[in-house]
Amino acid sequence: MNRIIVLILALFFCTSGLAMEVMVENYSDYADIWLLLPYDLFIFAGNEDSSVYQISTQIENYRGKQAAVNELQLEIPRRPWLQGSAIPVHNQYELGPGSYRLNLILRNPKLGDKRSFSRDFKIGTQATEIGLAYLIATREGFSYVPEALDLSEPDSVMLKMSFSIPARLISVFLDEQKLDYPYPQSPWEIDLKSVAELDSLASLKLSVTEGNIRYNMEALLYHPWFSFNARYSLKDQLAQIRYIASQNDWLVLRKVPKDKIAEAIESYWRANDPSPGTLRNESRETFSNRVLRADELFTIHKRLRGWRSDRGRIYIKFGEPEQIVNDAFPSGKAPSIRWHYFRLKRQFIFTDERGFGQYTLRNKDEEYLED
Repeated sequence: MNRIIVLILALFFCTSGLAMEVMVENYSDYADIWLLLPYDLFIFAGNEDSSVYQISTQIENYRGKQAAVNELQLEIPRRPWLQGSAIPVHNQYELGPGSYRLNLILRNPKLGDKRSFSRDFKIGTQATEIGLAYLIATREGFSYVPEALDLSEPDSVMLKMSFSIPARLISVFLDEQKLDYPYPQSPWEIDLKSVAELDSLASLKLSVTEGNIRYNMEALLYHPWFSFNARYSLKDQLAQIRYIASQNDWLVLRKVPKDKIAEAIESYWRANDPSPGTLRNESRETFSNRVLRADELFTIHKRLRGWRSDRGRIYIKFGEPEQIVNDAFPSGKAPSIRWHYFRLKRQFIFTDERGFGQYTLRNKDEEYLED
């Protein structure tokens, strides 16, 4: 009987203000490190068609001694199709087990732009069984991690992954199309443009089979919530977690010293991971998506951030309502909106008493009903 293990995104959430994501995989002879740099991190001069950046990566051990260094000069094209994507920087380093700090320096001498970022990570004694499935698109000779499964525009779309297990089979599911690759060797890759029957895909899934164990995966696309920690301070993140935390969890979190908040947030999500032992934390992904979406939908200029509003809080806690009834022009009453969650047997009523779009929750008792 097969045992299914879900393995999707190994997102290493970083410290507040960090504008990059770091993926670390550990294999027998090397550490595979991917940096994903948001395209909007780079600036361009006037009408220049490209911008040249020097990218310096330095890795220090726990004693502060340099363990590895890499220098790269990258010419980044100014293209609308790169908006919403990330620029991958991939290197392999010989690093033994232990704690490390990665320091990244971006320089554009011509524009006088220099920025530094850092990220702590650990290398364990166990090898990564199955790494992430990276989706690397190339267009006009430039590689990027896209945010959508569009195969029509790029010149190539490579699906890449590494693993240490003796894989018997990799299966790729492109919507209804299934492709099997028996006895793959690591590192493994295919060009989706050469095998896909369609130019636009609704879904891309994979499975890696080892003996009678099947690991289910999804390919890594770039998402806005990769930069969640750059958008929200640790204080804000703690306030957001309060919406969903149990009373006991919140009693602990509210007493955490300022210098321990980042660690406490990570501990909270580890404790509430629905699939511990895998690389994905589905609860954290859903929560981050809801916070970002709440800001998009309910922010009122500079007066009120969407996630802080009553509608934002309910959205973060319960997700998208199944039905919305909008009474925007009632006779003699304030405008109101009703959100129906039929599966939860709940209804939330919001009214705009002052008439400038700030809807407040009328039936707060409904929010705190026992499930």
